[in-house]
Order: sequence, then structure tokens, then C-alpha cells
Amino acid sequence: MDPDATASIPIVTHASQLPEMAVWLPTIPDATQAQTVLLMEALNCGRAVVVNLTDVCEPNSSALGPRVTALANNTPRWDSLFHALRQAELDNLLAAGPYVAVIGGWGALGPKQECLRAVAREACAHFPGIIGAPARSSYRNLGFRHPRPTAAGGPKRRYYGSWRKDVASLLNLSQESVAALSAEHTIDLLVDKNRIWTIDGNHSLNIDLSCVSRPEGT
Repeated sequence: MDPDATASIPIVTHASQLPEMAVWLPTIPDATQAQTVLLMEALNCGRAVVVNLTDVCEPNSSALGPRVTALANNTPRWDSLFHALRQAELDNLLAAGPYVAVIGGWGALGPKQECLRAVAREACAHFPGIIGAPARSSYRNLGFRHPRPTAAGGPKRRYYGSWRKDVASLLNLSQESVAALSAEHTIDLLVDKNRIWTIDGNHSLNIDLSCVSRPEGT
């Protein structure tokens, strides 16, 4: 990568920088976002708030728990909105309610994810009306199936429709809406775990960050 190109990429060191840097960009949803968008349409919602159990970025779910545990053992707990250091942020989120629906989708939370189960308990306590597709195996019923299937989750198209049906059946939606969400959608054919496929299935769409620069006046 050209060093001169990277020099214009703004470096984010604190969350307070994000609002002043925010710009609207056209994008295509990934698998998780696609399911959220379809539910939003059915609920006639124009805005969704996504809250992570942890802000640690780790695509491998089996490695996520150990990484969060290692972080917790070496630093104050700041990685989750449900930790004491971020109480003000959580208070603002709660004050912005009530919400049309609060949907959980953080997975089964297995034996290696005790630190995430503790956060899930906090999330359920603060949002007692939370619903989600029940995980096939879950520790103390804290797990909700993730909108995106794991490698062992079966055919992706079938999984997406099944996940939407399970969630929609718990919402105040008509039978027609639940049936429509259960059906296969065009986007089910395009989304995958880490990429968005084009219609012909031969290419994936990628974003080239090598020439990213901060827009003037932002």
C-alpha cells in the first residue's frame, strides 16, 4: 500500500471523535444487517440501534471469549456498554426508549464465553422484554441464535428464513408478515459471512480503503 495514501486516513483513538467524522455512504448490508433490515421493514421502523455484548473485534467466535477474558484480566472493563465505566452511555440508550422491539442475537454463549454470559445477563436485566430465536443449546437460556449461521448451521438460505420466522413469531406482526419474512428473499442469495456476492456469484464486492481521506469540512 502506498504510504502517502495511508497518511490521509484519519486515526480514531477515542469514540468521541466519531460524531464529527461521520459521513453518509452508500453500502450493502452484510448477512446480519440484511436480516435486521427485513425485520425493520416489517415493523415499519426507520432506525435500528445495534449494541454489541463486547466491542472486541474477533470474527472467530471460539476465540472471542478468551480474548475478552484476557482483556478483562489486564485492563478496566470498558469493552462493553454494560460495564460500569460506560454507565452514562447505557443511561442515554435506555432514556431513548421505549423501543418497538429489542432483539437478541449473540449466539449460544458456550463454555468458553463466561465473560460474555455475564454481560448477556446484564443486557437481559436492562431490557427485560428482549426476544430472540432460541439457541439450540444455551447456558441458562441466555443464548439467542445469531442472524448469521455458523459453518454447521445448515444451508444459509434456509437458516435466514428460519431465523426471521422464529423472531417474527415473537413480535406483534400479522400472520401474513410472518409468512413473508419466512419466505426466501433475493438478498438471502447474496449475503455470506464475510462478503456480499454479486448476482452471478462469481465476484464479491470489496471496499478499497487505500485512497480513503477525510472529507473537507467534516
